[in-house]
Order: sequence, then structure tokens, then C-alpha cells
Amino acid sequence: MARIKGKILRGDAGIWTFYIALIFISAVEVLSAMGKLIGQGSYWPLFIRHYAWLAIGFAACWIFHTIDYRKITRYLKLLLIVSIVLVILPYFVALINHQSISVARWIRIPMGFLTFQFQPSEITKYITIFYIACGMASNQDKIKSKEVFWSLMLPLLLVCGLIFISNFSTTILIFVTCFILMWLGGVNGKYLTLTAVVLVAGLALLLLIAYVNSDVAGFGRLGTVISRLSGRMDNDFTEINQINQALIAVSTGGLAGSGIGQSVQSRFLEEGHNDFIFSIILEEGGLWLGGFVILFYIVLIYRMFMVARRTQGYFGLFACLGFAIVMALQTLINMGVAVGLLPVTGQTLPFISYGGTSFLFASICLGIVLNISRTADTSEVIYSGEEKLQAAQEQTSDDSKQASDEEQSTDEDDLSKDK
Repeated sequence: MARIKGKILRGDAGIWTFYIALIFISAVEVLSAMGKLIGQGSYWPLFIRHYAWLAIGFAACWIFHTIDYRKITRYLKLLLIVSIVLVILPYFVALINHQSISVARWIRIPMGFLTFQFQPSEITKYITIFYIACGMASNQDKIKSKEVFWSLMLPLLLVCGLIFISNFSTTILIFVTCFILMWLGGVNGKYLTLTAVVLVAGLALLLLIAYVNSDVAGFGRLGTVISRLSGRMDNDFTEINQINQALIAVSTGGLAGSGIGQSVQSRFLEEGHNDFIFSIILEEGGLWLGGFVILFYIVLIYRMFMVARRTQGYFGLFACLGFAIVMALQTLINMGVAVGLLPVTGQTLPFISYGGTSFLFASICLGIVLNISRTADTSEVIYSGEEKLQAAQEQTSDDSKQASDEEQSTDEDDLSKDK
């Protein structure tokens, strides 16, 4: 595994290379995709803000790639509690202001002439994944037990239940990622399968009831979910909507594209710089640029799996796997929406879409993966019970051997003196 051993950038060279490449694409394509905002007077402030977030995210990635990732495990339980409180906070604010909690996604903090805002679900997504990774790492000796299963599943269900109220797609993304991670980590497959069947059946029943009952559809985002699913299945291609505008962008791009900065559909796509950024990439760069972007993600995710494979301890392994899985799923969802294969979800394209905190938190996680890649050949702090027992036995064996050697050496010295 190629590594950078310089004084500034360290860790896996492939991850650094393609991370920087995606940042460069974001800087160029977000500028092109903001065509709709040119006549609204809000073009340059948004673009400057995006550039600032790119710089902040890169700096955060660099900082976390220098911090020993194993120290994170000490604070994961506290971080999970704090993130859950942050998810609940917008709901309280909405209730106080007599607003619907289904749209309470953001926390806004006034900072003078600027307002810092972020979605708590973004940070909760990554903290939950790392929490599950840590829980599996520290319980590998009894990973098949019911106690371990519920110790992982209950916090996951709590997080997903809270986020479900305002963000359906992020809820599914978190649960599917952690489900796959637990399956790979050896959690009891019978319990996982039974839980998945019950939850899928319950969700399907809830959506069916909401479809026929408008009162139920008013809860959370159920009405929006049903509307988007219906719009995807019964889409009228003559209608002027976001999906059709994205499809026009994809179809007009062709093989070579219309050229960087020559997008037309960006003036009609409301989220062309965010949810539909891949449509603009295909329009301006054609299949060539779109293919390169897909290749960049494939290699980046592959490098994460390689880091996970070389990591000696369980926490580093599961942390890398978790972040690689969530990035792969989120990338596939965003691209699927952009080309009309999936209904609109609101999921961003990692490291490319416009968005401050989503890019920041993803960059922090990538910095953690880079730190894992730096220490992939060193020992791990978190061991399973079996590893602890094996390490203790090896230490006892070494101590016994050393004592025996010292005793034999003493006997030889006494024999030499007698002679």
C-alpha cells in the first residue's frame, strides 16, 4: 500500500490523491452549476462560502489525519449522546415556534453578520457508524450473543427513529450502512435478519397506510416520501420538474459534453449545485468526465477497503469499512437520482456537492481513515476478549521463558565459579 511519508501529508497516497482531485472538481463544477443564481444577486457570496468550506474541510482532514484515531474511542459514547441531543433540538425549536417538526433539519447559530448552520443528522450519521464499529471491536469474543446485538441495535434504532421524523433518506442510509457493517463484523445473522424483516414490513405497512390516509401522511416526511416515489414511478416526461431537467442535462452532454462553464440546465435546476451536481458534470463533461468521476470514487473507496484489510485491530478495520460503505451508498444514491434511476432523496455527492457541514464532516472522517492508514501496521489499542487472552498468554509465556533463561544462566555461572 503506497504511503506518503512527508512532513505535511502522510498516510495512503491514493486516498490523498483522489480526495484532492474531487475537491478540484467540486471547485470547478459548483461554480458552473450555480448558473440559476447569477441573476439573483446571491451567486458570488455562495461560491466564496463554498470555497471557504473546501479550505476548512481540507484543513480538518489534515488535522484529524495527525491525531491518533484510537483516542476517539474514549469519547464515542459522549459524542453519540451529544449528537442525539442535537438531532432533537430543532424539533423543540419548531414546536416552540408552532412549526412542523418534519422540516426541522437545521440548527442555525447567528455569528454577527454570518449565520452558521448545519444538519445534526450529518454528524450523527458518522458518529453512529463509529460507535457501532467500536462496539463490535470491543466485543468480538461474544459478538454472536444477544446482549451484544441489542447493545448495538438499540442505539441504532434510537438514532434512526429520531432522524426518520425529518429525514427519511438519511435514516435509511444510516441503518443500511450499520446493518451491512454488523453483518460483516460477525453479529448474529439470525437476529439481524429477523430485525430487518420486521422493520421492512413495518415500513411498508406504514407507507401503505399513509398512501391511503392523508392524516397519517402528514406525520414526518411520509407524505414527501410517497410523493417522490409516485413521481418516480409515474413521471410525466413532458412535465417541467427537477427530474426531467436533470435527464435533459444528461442527454445533452453526450460523449464529450458541452464544455466546462457551458451548462444550460443549471439555470433550470434548483439544486444543480447540490443534489443534481452529477447531472451538470455529465452535461458539461459528457461521459468522459462522468466516467472519470466514477473511477475516482471507485479507487478512493477501494483504497479504504485496502486500509481496512491491512489494519491489525478491529476498530480500525470496522471504522474504515463503515466509512467506505456509507460513502459508496451515498455516491450511488446521488448518481442514481441524477440519471433518473432513483427518486429524489436530497443526498449530496460526497466531496463534490455544494454544502458546508456535509463536506466538513466527511473530510474529518476521511482524515481518520488516513490516520488509520498511517498506523495500519502497528498494534491496536482496542482488543477483543480473545485477543486479550491470547496477548496475556503470550506475555506469560515470554515471562516464563525469560525467567527460565535467567535461571539457567545463574546455574551456569555458579557451576563456573565452583570449577
